[in-house]
Amino acid sequence: MNENRWANPNSFSLVLRCTKMQYARSFFKNGQIKFSTPESWVKYEEEYGDGRGDRLEGTIATFNIWDIENSLPILKKYSHYTDLFSVPIGNRIYLKRKRDMQLPCFCLYYLKNSMFPCPEKTGIQELKTSIPYSYFRDFADNLSPEEVKKLPEDEKPVIIVIENYPEFKQRLTRKLLEIGLHKDEIIEAEVHYCDFNKYGEFGYWDFCQNSPMELAIKNIRFQNQSEGRFIINTDNQHILQLLSGPIEIGPLDDICTVCDRYLHDGMDIVAKVNIEQANK
Repeated sequence: MNENRWANPNSFSLVLRCTKMQYARSFFKNGQIKFSTPESWVKYEEEYGDGRGDRLEGTIATFNIWDIENSLPILKKYSHYTDLFSVPIGNRIYLKRKRDMQLPCFCLYYLKNSMFPCPEKTGIQELKTSIPYSYFRDFADNLSPEEVKKLPEDEKPVIIVIENYPEFKQRLTRKLLEIGLHKDEIIEAEVHYCDFNKYGEFGYWDFCQNSPMELAIKNIRFQNQSEGRFIINTDNQHILQLLSGPIEIGPLDDICTVCDRYLHDGMDIVAKVNIEQANK
């Protein structure tokens, strides 16, 4: 029996970004965007715990420290990376590239078609889904609503809703080209989530990604973040220095809104859509 399936399950209809009120204001008013680096997210987990931070960011491959049979071929495979380094965590080794850990990245939440139940009929109808509470709590360092109320106004968590994502992408890309990047150095990537522990203590993963696409692989613990990323793949030190601080792409009040509520219990979404039969 054939089941109904989305023709384009990874297409997305809503784009969000969790941030603090002070950054939301500058984003809304001036289009101020601050890129971060995988290296900074590792440090964030070390200081505050996982959620916003992730110490496994940028993993190329991982194996048990005693697994000589599988670790040697992996180490040989990636030996051409002169900046390869290993991160020991317990009995596991995580391989990363120093260069890629310092690349600027800008992350967003994508609400994908696959998050809605696929309808059984065509026509106009309402579809329902939800964004789990863990997404909002991760980016608020798991604060309780009571703790959030006590924060200064500028420090309170808010949500930026990008209503016209194609236009946002066009404005951001235009700015990045203006500062000297080449178009092929601007990578828009959907993050894929893998269970790093799927094969047990003595299992291994080789993600088989060409640098820097290992930055689009994350542990399954973060799958509720449904992340898309802009990855700036450049060795131009002048541009890297520019992107270490905020850039401005112009006012975004015509294509974005700000929700100033802390959605500690998650968000329910109802979408009115016109479903058509895909061509086979």
